[in-house]
Amino acid sequence: MKTFEFIKQNFSLVVIAVLVIIILLQRSCTSQPTEKEIIKIEGKKYEVIKRDTVIKTVTQTVYRPGEIIYKEVPVYVEIPADVDTLAILKNYFAINVYKDTLHLKDSLGYVSIIDSITQNGIKSRYFDASINKFENNTYLKELNTQLYLGGSLGIQKPDNLLLGANAFLKTKQDKVYGLGFGVNSHLDPYIYGTLLWKISFKR
Repeated sequence: MKTFEFIKQNFSLVVIAVLVIIILLQRSCTSQPTEKEIIKIEGKKYEVIKRDTVIKTVTQTVYRPGEIIYKEVPVYVEIPADVDTLAILKNYFAINVYKDTLHLKDSLGYVSIIDSITQNGIKSRYFDASINKFENNTYLKELNTQLYLGGSLGIQKPDNLLLGANAFLKTKQDKVYGLGFGVNSHLDPYIYGTLLWKISFKR
């Protein structure tokens, strides 16, 4: 009974002491919060775990025989009187291979072309393509049920202070259930419950 009488006579000091203890406990137990990225999909919130980019390389090789490659009408030139016929025939029947590679910008890959030319025509052609496809991936986590704990302080009238503790439970459906209890200046206990719905405002 002496304890209750002391609390009644020094209620304001007790309230201040309790609040100071709560603040010190919160600072000692709470680590530095990290900002979480939350996105909404079909009205439901998810936490972004990480984002990354995956590169998938698609390769393709195509062969075309020279007979199906389009050729322009040849343009004939005057043949010099003094020519090396043997050298001309040797070069005519030789197979000359030409290679060229086109590198695409932004690291998209490359396209390589190989032409085999003989007897004044294309014998064959190879297309060798390697294209990079970039896929952006986002990994999500459904928000878990969250529990909040804290205290409350209120004034019912100038000589009646209210001191209590509160617990709030937030579900995945964005509903909040609360439970609180405490005492007033006369050490009369009270208890209450809370149910909150999230209200969305359309823009």
